[in-house]
Amino acid sequence: MFVVALLALQTRGGVVHTPYAQAERVAIRSAHVVSPQIQRLEVEEIEVDARGTFDNPFDPDDIDLTAHVSTPEGHHYDVPGFFYRPFTRELTGGKEVLHESGEPSWRVRIAPKEAGEYRVDLELKDRNGIAKRSGIRFVASKDGPEGMIKVSPRDRRYFEFDNGKSFYPVGANVAWGGDQGTFAYDQWLGDYGHVGANYARLWLSPSWTTFGIEQSGKPSDGKGLGQFDLGNAWRLDYTFDLAKRNHMYLQLCLESFNVLRDRDNAPWWEKTPQNSDNGGPLRIWSDFWTNGDMDRLFKMKLRYLVARYSAYSNLFAWELFNEVDLVRDFQVKPVRDWHQRMAAELHRIDPNDHPVTTSLSNTQGNRDIDLVPELQFFQSHIYNAPDLAGTVVDQQSRKQWGRPHLIGEIGADSSSPRAKDDPDGMQIHDPMWMSIACGVSGASSPWWWDNYIATNHLYSLFNGPRKFTEGIDWAGEAFQLVDPTFGYPGVNKKPPLRDLILDGGPQLWQASSVNRPTSVQVSDEGVTGPLPLSGLQHGLRNHPEFHNPVQFRVETSHPIRFDVMVGDVSGYGGATLRVDLDGEHVMTRDFPSTDSVNHAPLSKFAGRYSINVPKGTHTVKVEDIGADWFTVAYRFTDLIPRAKPPIDGWALLGNETVLGWFRAEGRTWKRVCAWKETAAPAPPTVVGIVGLPAGKWTVEYWDTWKGIVTSTETISVRNDGKARVSLPRIDTDIAIKMRRQP
Repeated sequence: MFVVALLALQTRGGVVHTPYAQAERVAIRSAHVVSPQIQRLEVEEIEVDARGTFDNPFDPDDIDLTAHVSTPEGHHYDVPGFFYRPFTRELTGGKEVLHESGEPSWRVRIAPKEAGEYRVDLELKDRNGIAKRSGIRFVASKDGPEGMIKVSPRDRRYFEFDNGKSFYPVGANVAWGGDQGTFAYDQWLGDYGHVGANYARLWLSPSWTTFGIEQSGKPSDGKGLGQFDLGNAWRLDYTFDLAKRNHMYLQLCLESFNVLRDRDNAPWWEKTPQNSDNGGPLRIWSDFWTNGDMDRLFKMKLRYLVARYSAYSNLFAWELFNEVDLVRDFQVKPVRDWHQRMAAELHRIDPNDHPVTTSLSNTQGNRDIDLVPELQFFQSHIYNAPDLAGTVVDQQSRKQWGRPHLIGEIGADSSSPRAKDDPDGMQIHDPMWMSIACGVSGASSPWWWDNYIATNHLYSLFNGPRKFTEGIDWAGEAFQLVDPTFGYPGVNKKPPLRDLILDGGPQLWQASSVNRPTSVQVSDEGVTGPLPLSGLQHGLRNHPEFHNPVQFRVETSHPIRFDVMVGDVSGYGGATLRVDLDGEHVMTRDFPSTDSVNHAPLSKFAGRYSINVPKGTHTVKVEDIGADWFTVAYRFTDLIPRAKPPIDGWALLGNETVLGWFRAEGRTWKRVCAWKETAAPAPPTVVGIVGLPAGKWTVEYWDTWKGIVTSTETISVRNDGKARVSLPRIDTDIAIKMRRQP
């Protein structure tokens, strides 16, 4: 039994009282391994009956349990112990409830990497002395998992296991479980595992998440900074074991911008335990990065997490912060320096040296933070892009940074899953296949796991990418993104025409060159003038200083159709579209806002608003004469002669493998799901790829939506290294995998 004592330990962070305080002579009364013989890299757990005098069992300056591990091959390392309590769970009224199922105790977790007998010596330090227990032994067999995941030393753009086998993450964010807690994960991870997904990203902050490790409240109730929620930690134990049964690897995001944000965009500062109003050390959020007490408390958290979870071979990575650039008063230098300190601390104390990363909301990232030497890989978060897949490949310019790159979050809209617009999951499917075809270090990981993927049962979308990437030696291929060429199988006497689309411009509510009247020239040779155009049309009332009508001077040798593609409309007063042709008013469309309470953006007006433009030279003016803004893109149909078939495509060239993904031209999420248009199918096309080793190559054609090989053929590549691959008609998209035959 624990003897609770009202003792006070004066630390640099102040007096910490916990309900677990004890006043006994320091001693290790007993210690035994749960499994005397286990497989290599399974979690060996040692149950320890440790006693001492302390106030806070989570503070190693108060009481510290360390395991000194000796391996069969004569290596030595230390593993911290941790404070533990068992729980049981039940689902009551749709909500998970935990019940304590035993007294608190101490545990040590070890991941044996070598086969043979291990020896563990325990050392317990409290404020009064030291106790030891030696000679604890267990045996690890040769069998077991493939190893911990690390950045590959063969190609530092990719990941691999200790045994050298590549690891390519395919999965999603499943950050929290809501009211059902781990019962939701029973369903989700089972469904992901069933289709072969191997990766998931979880959040340990803020406190309202399923695994919120720190809670605001009274220290005497086991809450407040410097203590950790033993119930939520048990939930995370359960989820690690569940993930392991489903062959999934977890990325733990330790902190999120919310806790350092006091207003707008999901703030949590008023309720976070770091806040001095809740007993924390911080008077203001920006002190988080430089406050010495905060540093010490965060390192305590790192130590506890390492002690409890580092031994899991299915721990993929530690993520220090979610979208750190969204904290209030973000400044690069203190944030960068903090990441350097904390990542270095993780590497110092983690005996299994799991990769460390962080994330930013800005899709372009921040070089100073992304390239902190102590971080092993960087991430991109992508939302609200007209062409989600195109934005994925755009981010590959950062591959020159020489470290792995993941698309950690992606979605069509940052504010909602747009499920009615996209019931089939194009916003999930396309970015994953693009990630593969352009060499991202893992498949793009979608958001909206609970109210989109689960409710629409879109798990099958992960099956194809997982099967397609299985067996590829990513680190051994020396992959490079190449530009394929496209041609018609026969002679095409008259080239067809294609649309000119002006899309994806910046959406700014500030003084800018795009927020003023603009004029551009349009012809069958393209567009000239100040580009890009704004992605917003601003009205005349709410922001008249940003009013930005666009005038197009159009030269065309044949009649065309001009489309104004309207997206969201302001909920603060609506907007009104006006179009003039050669100075004459030809179209007005009113988009009124009737909700005076919520002011949410209006999507009901999204669509195409068109006029016909005769051949010759004409002036088209587009203007918002209403109260506020609407998002906009512009299209001139069948204006420009095609230089190639109507197909978009990307290819990744390796030593023995070529990967490619091709889609009907312009088949973007915005066009198909938001504008409700069907992209014209791509006719049979010959794809040219240069730089292949000579020899026989097997080509697999993949139906990406079903995740199956539809046909296979063998082609010959001569000494010039040129391959010609014949693609069939493509209604949506297709992938190819080419392998050189021995």
